[in-house]
Amino acid sequence: MRLDVKLVRKIIRHAVSEFTKHGLGVDYYGYHNIDHELEVAYITLVAANGQKRQDYKFSQKDLITLFIAALFHDYDPLKRFDKPHEDSVESFIRNDGKIKRFIDDLEISIDIVIALIYRTAYPFKGIIADQANERIQELFTSAGISDNDITIRKHYQDLGWFLSVSDRIAGYCLGNFEHSKELARRNVHSLGWHPALINEESVKYFSVLKEEKEMVERVLEGMPDEYRKNFFDNVEAFKESWEEEVNIRNSIRRKELSLISAVDKIEDNLDAYITLSIQSIHRELPAPIHLSEEKFMRSLSDSNTILITLRIEDGKIVGYVKGGPLENYKLRSGTRDENWGKKNTAYMEWISIKPGYWGETGGHLLRLHFLREARRRGYRFVTSYVHRNVIIGRINRGERIIIVQKYDPDRLDYYRADLISLVLQYP
Repeated sequence: MRLDVKLVRKIIRHAVSEFTKHGLGVDYYGYHNIDHELEVAYITLVAANGQKRQDYKFSQKDLITLFIAALFHDYDPLKRFDKPHEDSVESFIRNDGKIKRFIDDLEISIDIVIALIYRTAYPFKGIIADQANERIQELFTSAGISDNDITIRKHYQDLGWFLSVSDRIAGYCLGNFEHSKELARRNVHSLGWHPALINEESVKYFSVLKEEKEMVERVLEGMPDEYRKNFFDNVEAFKESWEEEVNIRNSIRRKELSLISAVDKIEDNLDAYITLSIQSIHRELPAPIHLSEEKFMRSLSDSNTILITLRIEDGKIVGYVKGGPLENYKLRSGTRDENWGKKNTAYMEWISIKPGYWGETGGHLLRLHFLREARRRGYRFVTSYVHRNVIIGRINRGERIIIVQKYDPDRLDYYRADLISLVLQYP
């Protein structure tokens, strides 16, 4: 694409460094991390460079402007929430000396770059769109574009729209359905929604894109066949998963299926069916606090492990929660637990339930059964990581829980529950 390779390397290195330095690297459990920035920058350039219609082709300056805008469109290092605020992004870009020098070296306008970023505000309707459009017009004026030059203003507005659509579909073009589900899980977590909403909200998300059919088709037209196929396959897979979920939930609500939780004792080797089922769910639904496959499987033969499975009447395992002594786990960077080494605390791993069975008391059953089993085994406390909204909800319901370590902006916090006075009643 005739870009200066050395300069591009410096720019990307700076983006990766800044996002990682501020806790927004690959380990950040939110949607708007450095992986997202790189995916959007890549897909935006691929789609822009692949335009076939003469009236759709971009100039070299347009390509460079898109590249910088895409790479830094979520550049909000001190954000309190996962979703970046465009005003903050503008402030950080204008006050980052390196980015300003990169833009000068590339001979593009910082005002146009920022105008494109404002167009990625989502959802771009109502008051959000009104405020963004007002600032976009101000930036065009600052860039020296006459108020009467409707053609140039519309050109850059369309460039921002192109970036906005690329932003929203990039990750879903670059991988299979497993990759797309991971993006959706991170997005749902960032918004503080229940995991049961992943497929439903994903279907709504893609349905809204129909309102922008013209630009969606233009972006997709510039992509290789493989990426277009990935996108359409993933959209269809979310629809099929949602339909399957609806059928399962209806069966549970009609009492055709019942969910049962049970302690699986690990005195000898686990039954092969249990091991394979747990391993399969673990791979399908990776937890935000990563545990290596080797360590995970080794824990299934450790008698100190607490394993609770969620089943339906025929014995099929549809979910589980697992944990054990706190000392067996590596905590997230920044977490310090005063009970480490006292052997009075059980750590509870991420609750994992297959799609369709979430939201029907299954998660509640697993958590309560784990807490009861931990107390039966003589533990005083249970700790884990979960979204801050969930912890606050439990505290408001009277549970004796404290937040030991907060994490912003992903709000995946470490908490401690006191088992002594905890009332554990099944629904």
